[in-house]
Amino acid sequence: MITTHEADEAAMFSIGPGFSTWRTATLTLGMLYIFINYAQKDGRSWIYQTSILWDSRDVLDFCKRFKNNQSAKIVDISLLEPFRRDKMYTWRWTKVLEVRSYEEDFVEHPVYITDAGEAVGLTPQEAKRKMKLIYKARRKVACPPALD
Repeated sequence: MITTHEADEAAMFSIGPGFSTWRTATLTLGMLYIFINYAQKDGRSWIYQTSILWDSRDVLDFCKRFKNNQSAKIVDISLLEPFRRDKMYTWRWTKVLEVRSYEEDFVEHPVYITDAGEAVGLTPQEAKRKMKLIYKARRKVACPPALD
């Protein structure tokens, strides 16, 4: 989970009632965090922000809110995964190419297809299930070669 301490609140940067801004936050090791970079239309320009989610229902709801929305778009999604190297726990950063969902006992579960071809959130048995596409990364446009 994401936790904060009252002493780290940056009240002068809060954007209004019901919102708090923090200088620091602690992420509980052992949980999967989903970073969603998104943009919202403001007149003729886009305002970019990042949300950090850990609850699977919130991830699915967030992605569905942006699907077919002309005034908001998901720019990219990344996972911050707990990772064990030797006897140390650390983090691994992974890009997400697709978010899919499957239903079990009337509950939707997200599956993250990474740029390494992994399906994070699935057991081998679950991989055979029929899944619905929730999010697909946009193709990156290749940059032109540098001029000398």
